[in-house]
Amino acid sequence: MRALLPLLLGLTALAPAVAQQSCQPDAAAVQAMLNALRTQPQACGERVWPAVAALRASTVLADSARRYAEELAARDRIDHVGAAGTSLRTRLREAGYLMRSAGENLAGGPETLDEAMAQWLASPAHCENLMAVDFQEFGLACVTGPGRLQRYWVLHLAAPATRPKSSPDR
Repeated sequence: MRALLPLLLGLTALAPAVAQQSCQPDAAAVQAMLNALRTQPQACGERVWPAVAALRASTVLADSARRYAEELAARDRIDHVGAAGTSLRTRLREAGYLMRSAGENLAGGPETLDEAMAQWLASPAHCENLMAVDFQEFGLACVTGPGRLQRYWVLHLAAPATRPKSSPDR
């Protein structure tokens, strides 16, 4: 037992270096940040976007974002085209989300939600996604990976498809 004690203590000391911390922020914090941002006009490049309505959190969009963040981490790259050539619309359809419109913001490397959001606000196209009046729901995921980027952020924004009204039986 005494011979094992130094070994166990050594392994315990290494554990924090081996374990990866989750970078997934609290869903309520994400929603609060996004909606605080959307309540103010935003300059996205040379265009100023007016304040827009708040977003609702969607577990389907969050799951889709998580799956895609995991794929990006496994590939150690940021790309809107999936490994199998999938588009955002395909990924959302496969997740069971019927959308009218959708957008996707990706980031690789930021350590915090604040840093990811700052990158998106500095990019006119990503900023426009954040401020798009059509979007009503969101899902965000951050996944850590061993690659050069280490953190992979995916934000899915969408408006659900309106379901056709049932016609009465005749």
